[in-house]
Amino acid sequence: MTPLIPDHIVDIFADKPVGIITTVRPDGLLSTNPVAVTLRDGEVWVSTTKDRRKHRNLLVDPRVTLCVLDRNNPNRYVEIRGHAELVDDPDRAVIDAIFHELTGGDRYPFDAPGQERVTIVVHAEQISAPRIPMADDPPLAPDRTDRTD
Repeated sequence: MTPLIPDHIVDIFADKPVGIITTVRPDGLLSTNPVAVTLRDGEVWVSTTKDRRKHRNLLVDPRVTLCVLDRNNPNRYVEIRGHAELVDDPDRAVIDAIFHELTGGDRYPFDAPGQERVTIVVHAEQISAPRIPMADDPPLAPDRTDRTD
């Protein structure tokens, strides 16, 4: 039976979620990147292009970990460990839907000509969404205004 994302954390997927995806490189090292995510029928979907490292990694080794943070409270998160299914997205329906959810726009405009889209469907084997102390009232640092970089 596939584990489900717990009810107490599923709301983060309705608030412009960003995930951190980790894949295994062919040399055994890990590769981690931020990605936009969407929740569809209890599974997390990520859109990428076939020329990206994460796609090439998953072709060799489908193991994946995805951590999705509450964008307003990083003490609330869900970590999903499992395997990826790669599904071609020739009409770009998934990336366009994610783009619409994030921005209200209709068509994702940032692909280079000829880039092919693929959807990473994360099939969960383990899900962790701990209730962290102070998760509902996190201490927040003020924005830094003295940055020099």
